[in-house]
Amino acid sequence: MRLIQPDDQTDCYLHLVVPNLIIHEIDHHSPLHPEAKQMLDPGGPSCSEKGRPLTRNSIEEHLDRHNIEIVVLVEGFEPITAACTQGRHSYLHSAEDVVFNCSFAPCVFRKDDGSLIVDFKRFQELVPAPPRPRSTYE
Repeated sequence: MRLIQPDDQTDCYLHLVVPNLIIHEIDHHSPLHPEAKQMLDPGGPSCSEKGRPLTRNSIEEHLDRHNIEIVVLVEGFEPITAACTQGRHSYLHSAEDVVFNCSFAPCVFRKDDGSLIVDFKRFQELVPAPPRPRSTYE
């Protein structure tokens, strides 16, 4: 699954000491695309060939109809102790875990002395996302 942020084409790494925002855009390369199975067939038609544009509604209907679960696995390496750490979380559209056009509120702030502080009250707070010019759905 391709990532927009961090950009997986540039081998970016996550810094696990601060909260991270990971973005996957649902486009014709995405396994979450409503017609992903047909598009995997080399002779199969693409969404654009069928004349159906990819919309937010078509993505939501697809997630609901097929009861799709998104499982995220994050593995990190802590360089000082050489310890490996892992995290796993499951997201279901039917359980309202998947939210469109939102982003997490900023929760990491720099203090006057230059150190960072995390506001855990805002850790899971959602705010409207700014429009993304690369977006493929309405």
